[in-house]
Amino acid sequence: MRSPISTYRVQLSPAFTFQDLQEILDYLEQLGISTIYSAPFFKARKGSSHGYDVTDPFSLNKEIGRLETFRKITEQLKQKNMGWLQDIVPNHMAFDPSNQWLSDIFELGPDSEYFNYFDIDWENKDQKVLAPFLGKPLPEVLEDKDLGLVFSKKGFTLNYFDHAYPVSARSYEKILSSETALEWQKKFRNFSAQENDWTDLKHQFLTDTEADDKLKTSVEDLVAEINTSEEKIKEVLDLQYFIPTYWKITEEEINYRRFFTINDLICLRMEDKKVFDSYHSFIKQLCDSGFINGLRIDHIDGLFDPLKYLENLRTLVGNDFYIIIEKILEWDEKLPKHWPVEGTSGYGFLAEVNQLFTDNKKGKIFTDAYHKINPLNEDYEDLVYHQKLFILKERMGGEYNNLWKLLKNLGLLTEENLTADGKNALGAFLAAFPVYRIYPQEFPLKMKQKQIIETAFLRAQLHVPNLEKELNLLKDVFLGVATGDKDKMLYFLQRCQQFTGPLAAKGGEDTSFYIFNKLISHNEVGDSPQNFGLEIKGFHQRMEQRENDFPLSINATATHDTKRGEDARMRINVLSELGAKWFEKVEEWRGIARSFRNGEVPDANEEYFIFQMLVGAFPFDLEPGEKFLERSTAYLQKVLREAKAHSSWAMPDVNYEESVYQYLETLLKDEDFKASFLPFQEKLMPYGVLKSLSQAVIKIIAPGIPDVYQGTELWDLSYVDPDNRRPVDYSLRKKFLSEIQDVHGEGFEEVLEKMKNDYPSGKIKLFCIHKALKLRKEYQEIFEEGDYIPLELSERFSDEVIGFARRKGEKWVVLIAPVLVTELFDERLELKKEFSEEVLVKLPEEVQGNLQHLFTSQEFKSSQFTAGELLGKFPVTIMTNF
Repeated sequence: MRSPISTYRVQLSPAFTFQDLQEILDYLEQLGISTIYSAPFFKARKGSSHGYDVTDPFSLNKEIGRLETFRKITEQLKQKNMGWLQDIVPNHMAFDPSNQWLSDIFELGPDSEYFNYFDIDWENKDQKVLAPFLGKPLPEVLEDKDLGLVFSKKGFTLNYFDHAYPVSARSYEKILSSETALEWQKKFRNFSAQENDWTDLKHQFLTDTEADDKLKTSVEDLVAEINTSEEKIKEVLDLQYFIPTYWKITEEEINYRRFFTINDLICLRMEDKKVFDSYHSFIKQLCDSGFINGLRIDHIDGLFDPLKYLENLRTLVGNDFYIIIEKILEWDEKLPKHWPVEGTSGYGFLAEVNQLFTDNKKGKIFTDAYHKINPLNEDYEDLVYHQKLFILKERMGGEYNNLWKLLKNLGLLTEENLTADGKNALGAFLAAFPVYRIYPQEFPLKMKQKQIIETAFLRAQLHVPNLEKELNLLKDVFLGVATGDKDKMLYFLQRCQQFTGPLAAKGGEDTSFYIFNKLISHNEVGDSPQNFGLEIKGFHQRMEQRENDFPLSINATATHDTKRGEDARMRINVLSELGAKWFEKVEEWRGIARSFRNGEVPDANEEYFIFQMLVGAFPFDLEPGEKFLERSTAYLQKVLREAKAHSSWAMPDVNYEESVYQYLETLLKDEDFKASFLPFQEKLMPYGVLKSLSQAVIKIIAPGIPDVYQGTELWDLSYVDPDNRRPVDYSLRKKFLSEIQDVHGEGFEEVLEKMKNDYPSGKIKLFCIHKALKLRKEYQEIFEEGDYIPLELSERFSDEVIGFARRKGEKWVVLIAPVLVTELFDERLELKKEFSEEVLVKLPEEVQGNLQHLFTSQEFKSSQFTAGELLGKFPVTIMTNF
């Protein structure tokens, strides 16, 4: 198998094209990257900045570049011995007129070969799919004439602002009612999808109309006549295979599966082998041609049967092809070892590293202090449960109703149990599900699957003890022990599992993560604010497990989905070490802000969030400026609307939001606040730098494949998307890398010292990443096949510094990196003198030969080291004995 040595994630889009990528290939090669890790690059909705709204999986997005350009890139990569890891989206496509499969369905209905490609309940609406994109109810839209029939070179469409949906083939006969068009009316009346080619007939009509001015004028007059009559527009609408609908209707009613709660992403029936083969045909060509060397599967949990999908994919691309999946695992959840994948896209690793850099001994201080700030806040698990229930009933009400109807239609409960209480019990179970989903394929369920279902029902029962009877009836269905058809029970369980994941994401990551603000560095994809710190011993155990189970899984610390930049998280984690001192500052700032806080806006919880937000994202030069305020304001809008406490996307309270923005602007300009905040921030930033450097080298040396998200080789203090997709200054990065590579021999110590003093530039981070990636690239076998060996540090440093080694045969790579930094280092990134002579670590006797420090070039002959020897000249250490 050709597995990556390291990956570099690029967000290809109209703003960063193949041509832009070509210009940094030499730089990425020099940096030490082995594999380009690309966001989806298939044809997508026009202007898509992320690529997950695919409209055509058989062609590349022309806004990104042509296939020929991609071919040239792959040739360049082969010359550099580099590869390509491609993100694909089998769960959904864009619900958009440019989606050729959907357009074909809109025109031909059940006669379209794609009629059953999408996860649509055609029986629900008499073989019509809801198109929920109207800004108000349909009667109001028609009254205001916002929806109208249009004739163009594409044929007849029903247009609503920038939406233009092709009308059904059967509509043409209805529209062409004038004498001039009678001949064509007859042809359309006699059209049969079984006997005629619709594309040919439509093309001939459009050609004839364009050539015949009289016919063209007649058609245009007919369109105008229909548009002036609400009754005639309704007659045309009745002939469509879609129903234009007010978007809010989906909160109660929907007859297609969507991605999370996003109406304009419609899901596929990937469990149908015909759909699978069709969707992946071009992807397979790219793989077979060697253009693509690995696949990353987006939102695996949306699929009906993820394991079956992966087995089909493995058969398609072969056993020696690198495959990873996007999968959110709960803290104690493990990816099934029998799945035919190399691992996940790295959220689990991100969480483990993030927890490692949090001082777990200060957990109670934070819990108690946060409760005083936000006394109404409930237990985190209870909060998530209630938010999931809110999402289920208020935002996914259509899906909720569909599952209840499915339960009825399958006859899995008796008529007397099909009550409102029964439906509430189903909702409580879905909200109480402790993981994204399980993967049942047969009854009896596996022991772990049974335990998860039992846990869900116990949690649900705690919240709705009055529904114990209904919950027990449902539990028997999910466990497959109820009386009745076991196949139907399994199908219902599998169907429910397609919604527990989106429910967990929307209720947890996209709601609770913006409410529970104890330490917001842990309000992160893959992580959980419920946890507060991971001891070094626990991290070692998890890395050993990683090495044994999925040694080729991705090590990510930043992605397109993360809630904030990797270095912003490390800064916020410094607060965990400050404990009570941090909360003293918080109270001081609250007191300063009391004079200009608009009543209770922002509320105390939001205000506390803002303080942490500023700590994480504040620029190194301590000069925020208008651009920072603009970015922070845009971010706060998302924060407030996702939290759904005082505003939301569905019902935005613009006045409340504006008051919060005004609070932030006033805070940043207030002299008293600046006099308190800026010295605090200036003192804290270097400690965040220390954690960031350790995070960077751990990611590269630990088991797994290190990934660098675009631009994060320098400091990453970004907010959530789209802020983390801002343009990257590659000219600066190229310049810094060139300067680093030019450093040799004499004067090297001075250069290191200069990098430490100039830490705000980020060059020191680039230096660490570059040197570690080069080592990994040169000695790949040590990291892919070598052992992971925890090192025992002296008791004085055992909670504050992590040490581990990678070994293959006689070759050793040793890493020593601080994780808790405020007691050991000063603000100049220097180890405090009182620790320099203390013994830090004694290496195992098996380590033979001299050791060389990767960053300082120091050579050591001993096996016992003081803190000064390993951390005195540079704050992180990688040593090799070869």
